[in-house]
Amino acid sequence: MTGFGAAFRLAYRRSRMFYLWWVLSLSVILPMTVTKYHDLVPEGQSGQLVLAQLSGNPTMRAMLGPAFDLSNPGGFTFWRVGTFIAAAVGMMAALGVIRATRAEEEEGRVELVRAGAVSAAAPLAAGIALGLLACLVLGLASGAMMIAATPGVAGAAATGLGLALTGAVFVGVGAVFAQVFPSARTARVWSLGIVLGGLYLARAMVDAPVSTPTLDAWRWAMPLDWAALARPYASERWWVFLLPLGLTAILVALAFWLESLRDVGAGLRAASSGVATASPSLSGAVGLSWRLVRVSVIGWTIGIVISAIGMGALSTTVDSAFTDQPQILDMLRKLGGGTDVIRNAFFQAMLGIMATIVTIAGIMLLSRLRSEETDGHSEVMLSTATTRWRYALSLLVPAVLLPVVLLVATGALLPVLQSQQDGSPTVIGTVTKAALVLTPGIVLVLGFAMLLLGWRPRWYGLVWVVLGWSILVSWILALWNPPDWLLKLQPWGYLPHLPSDPMRWGAFSIELALGLGMVAVGLLGYRRRDIAGR
Repeated sequence: MTGFGAAFRLAYRRSRMFYLWWVLSLSVILPMTVTKYHDLVPEGQSGQLVLAQLSGNPTMRAMLGPAFDLSNPGGFTFWRVGTFIAAAVGMMAALGVIRATRAEEEEGRVELVRAGAVSAAAPLAAGIALGLLACLVLGLASGAMMIAATPGVAGAAATGLGLALTGAVFVGVGAVFAQVFPSARTARVWSLGIVLGGLYLARAMVDAPVSTPTLDAWRWAMPLDWAALARPYASERWWVFLLPLGLTAILVALAFWLESLRDVGAGLRAASSGVATASPSLSGAVGLSWRLVRVSVIGWTIGIVISAIGMGALSTTVDSAFTDQPQILDMLRKLGGGTDVIRNAFFQAMLGIMATIVTIAGIMLLSRLRSEETDGHSEVMLSTATTRWRYALSLLVPAVLLPVVLLVATGALLPVLQSQQDGSPTVIGTVTKAALVLTPGIVLVLGFAMLLLGWRPRWYGLVWVVLGWSILVSWILALWNPPDWLLKLQPWGYLPHLPSDPMRWGAFSIELALGLGMVAVGLLGYRRRDIAGR
């Protein structure tokens, strides 16, 4: 294929850091989880009872997937985090191939590349090859680390191969949607929100009930279950890997065929020309910003509501399921801020996890302000009567309000099933208040993001470093008994965990004021600095 090497080097140059951070972040989760196996699962008969209760819980199966052999560290670890990592690898693969194909085409770079002595399919082939290579590297890294952490080379190899091939499937998914739709944003929504999210929800619905022949048959139609169905560390079934291999080959071939049917810069599904006269809502920056982010807002809202209700279902069994499991109870207490009340610890741990997840939504919405600037759209908007502050606030306000509202909604939805079981609605108000108290952490992170956009927009990636550190500290390092000051060194560290902690208005007010102050300083910088054009 003429020009493939040059196209691949260009794709690698532009996406190497994107893939590097994904590979580094995902490949260490499995071996880190292995180190906590003996802490979570005691030896002897009590350990077997723990594993039987965990694997028999429908909510745990819905969240984690099918369980096979949990009596060894490798099998337990893959069941505990393998499905999550497989979904994350799929996200990396789809985003990466869309980034290297459709997004580059939107920017006009593919047209420049194809103007030289390059085959028409070379840019697509380069994007797909780079995505497959990244999945392979992640699989090799995960497998190598599991070999060092657990006995059993076959199990480690099946683990790495399962993750790599799951990612390969979504390389194909992303490549297909990059040909169908004319914008990278729509291709991402379909690849992640509809296909990946839909498959994850369908997998949960199939895995949760007690196994039956009908459900077992449906499980084979779930690509996110294929890595688990290969049974790493549980008498591996190598032939299962033919399923993702075959699906990847079909999707990649389909992507190349679809590309041959369309023009450069266009999608098979043409963008709607719209009505002749724009609606009144598009006459200003606020209406335009809502038009840009509404799909993301709706998608995040649906996903968070479903997740909150699903996690809340586990609260009805958390007391009985873990009563005789001190190791898991200790883990919940650490994740929940140290409270001794197990149900409160569970709700606080879930709120802490959801606080960081919904903040991702805010960061992604606010990043539109940066992408609109680099795409040259901001110059056009600001050449009208629209002021810089109004333009910035049109994206900043929904970026702050969305995660705040979603976190409060999570607090209201998490205990719904618990309140129905107890016959008392007071728990809903209690957990909702606990969620409200965590909102200054969201404002602090987004204030820092606005500060970067206002003064150093090229450093916007630092906000992801802050959020990544928060996830590492609150989700992982909390299980290793680190110093208390280290656990608090993140946006939600000094905020009280209601109802077990007393309300600390000082920490709440200081963090909220600091976040709002950074927002104000960031807006001032955005008003004063030059706007970058194309």
